[in-house]
Amino acid sequence: MSRFLFCESSSNLGGQELQILLQMAALRRAGHEALLACREGSGIAREAAARALEWRPVPFRSSLDPASIVAVRRLIGSRRIEVAFCHSGHDAGVLALAARLARPRPLLIRVRTYQPGVPKAFGYNRLVDRTLVHSEYMRRRVLANPAIRPERVDVLRPLLPLEDFRALAASPLPGALAQRLAGRTPIIVHAAMLRPEKGHRIALRAIARLEESHPGLLYVIAGAGPEEPSLRQLAAELGLQDAVLFAGLVMPVYPLLARADLLIMPSLEEPLGQSQIEALALGVPVVVSDAGGLPETVTHGETGWIARAGDVEAWRGAIGEALADPQRSRAMAQRGREFVERTFAPDAFLSGLGRQLALARA
Repeated sequence: MSRFLFCESSSNLGGQELQILLQMAALRRAGHEALLACREGSGIAREAAARALEWRPVPFRSSLDPASIVAVRRLIGSRRIEVAFCHSGHDAGVLALAARLARPRPLLIRVRTYQPGVPKAFGYNRLVDRTLVHSEYMRRRVLANPAIRPERVDVLRPLLPLEDFRALAASPLPGALAQRLAGRTPIIVHAAMLRPEKGHRIALRAIARLEESHPGLLYVIAGAGPEEPSLRQLAAELGLQDAVLFAGLVMPVYPLLARADLLIMPSLEEPLGQSQIEALALGVPVVVSDAGGLPETVTHGETGWIARAGDVEAWRGAIGEALADPQRSRAMAQRGREFVERTFAPDAFLSGLGRQLALARA
């Protein structure tokens, strides 16, 4: 049994925070101890309590906040923490200082899900013992600074609750959405925030070139964001009012994915992406762009299709090919499902984490 501490300074509850909770639960099921240090009243604190995961309040007012440093130092000592995780910002600075006041010092692991701007070498080389990222693409982004030591940065795939996806996929869709989908085929789903980098404009233009050959086609845009007014305007200009459905946020999204004939991810930038992994976990065919970490999750022609980011004609061709032979597409998605199970299941995460900790201690 090992003892783990997770530090999180964010007040919000997003993908990073949910990933922490999934990892804590997996470690507990494997017989380890897992403790969360976070802000009182934060989204992750509430969700940890709801999931019966142990947490303790730390203010994390700044990366040099004395009260936070003392609180984390006490947790490390009283709980005999062996491995401590941080992410960025306040929790990384607090943990680095608190751990260096502890004897024995725990192993310090930072997890990075994105890299804004130019990475600074000090944080990667001196602040923590090892940095873990979710994709080879992210590792290359970090190592773009030649001063960062490559042996201190490695890839650990995130943990995804695949069985939960499948259980939720059997849930009914909201009545109004189910009614809109009734009788439509093929159904193409794009689940992402409505932001420029998610590629909705490329998808709309590709769909416009496919509508005539697929008169029942419905492109379902599941998500919300600042791009919605301009995307609605573009859909109208392309004459796609009947072929596009702005579904808003669909929570949970898995029943919608399960109804899809195809899931698309035409992103222009994506550290790894998750919707395509969730779709493959449900056996739904996918087309993704060649941007960022997306190609690490799909093998072109084997488990799905990869199209050039930003290229409307390439996207028209890839979507058209995926829709032309549903039986082949489903067979490819089944191979994709097997890849997802090998790569993102809890056992795969725990095995990968064990290897990373052994390397960090070496």
